[in-house]
Amino acid sequence: MNKLIARIKQIKVTPKFVLKVFFYLFLHFLYHLCEYGNQWAGNLKGGMWKIGDSGIPYATLPGLFTALCTLILIAWVVFYGKMGYYTSITILILRFIRLTIKILNHHLSFLPGFFLGITAFVAVVLIYQSNRQTIKTQQKYRKQVEDFTSSIINAFTNCIDGKDSYTNGHSYRVAQYTVMIGKKLGLDQETLDKYYNIGLLHDIGKISIPDAILTKPGKLTTEEFDIIKSHAQRGYEILKDVKIQDDIAAGAHYHHERFDGKGYPDGLAGKDIPQVARIIAVADAFDAMSSTRSYRKKLPLDFIAQEIERYCGTQFDPDAAKALLELYHEGAFDNLKEST
Repeated sequence: MNKLIARIKQIKVTPKFVLKVFFYLFLHFLYHLCEYGNQWAGNLKGGMWKIGDSGIPYATLPGLFTALCTLILIAWVVFYGKMGYYTSITILILRFIRLTIKILNHHLSFLPGFFLGITAFVAVVLIYQSNRQTIKTQQKYRKQVEDFTSSIINAFTNCIDGKDSYTNGHSYRVAQYTVMIGKKLGLDQETLDKYYNIGLLHDIGKISIPDAILTKPGKLTTEEFDIIKSHAQRGYEILKDVKIQDDIAAGAHYHHERFDGKGYPDGLAGKDIPQVARIIAVADAFDAMSSTRSYRKKLPLDFIAQEIERYCGTQFDPDAAKALLELYHEGAFDNLKEST
């Protein structure tokens, strides 16, 4: 019961959901209309149902309505899976009970309907089992693709982080912080999974940056800093043709854009910056400040929170920055305090 209640709470009332419920109820209406038509046709004696210059013999109408009922039962299975299957089976069982009672009371005219019901039952079961097997195969294939994609992304991530011992694990932490911020913003799980992968690859452009510049302990020259900055564009160039996921290049390309439009490489501002990049920008800055780098030691967590708040609305997207600060005040990063 608790699982059922939890699943009901997870239901989002979207236009698609409303349309699906409406169609389900509409099939119910059509089915009962056809059942009524079947009973009506069964009481007719001989004659023809005139349609223009031609007509349909009354004797054929019960079979026509029964066929329509069967099509509706199959439609439930095709469009609603398990729920549609159980709906169809329940209706057929009730029909069998009703017809069996009629036949036992010597109304043998209901025998054809009984055997047609058996045919409908077999059809519903076979179609459901076939659809179920197809779905299982698709899920297995999708899982294999997801596992392969994940392993490739992780391999790239290890290459990125392996270039600098000081930033080892940076990509994984940024991806994790991105998900934590995304949850605070109310994003659904599918989007969070997508953003996690994008977060893992946000620094992929650094593969093309010389180690001497990337790990330099002192201050960078203007030329060296320009080379460092080029990793955003280079990351985009590496990922732009990758089709495994939509917007996979967005994090790499735009995570150094600023909310006030003073970032790079394109100087985008506000909501023109993709949401995932705005979130990664906060997560990236947070991890950079909370980690020891070749040019400085990690900063105190309280100071980092002050910096995030200070640049909220200028460097950082206000919503993403506030979400991270909420996490900070809730103690989500207390483990970093202890290791300072």
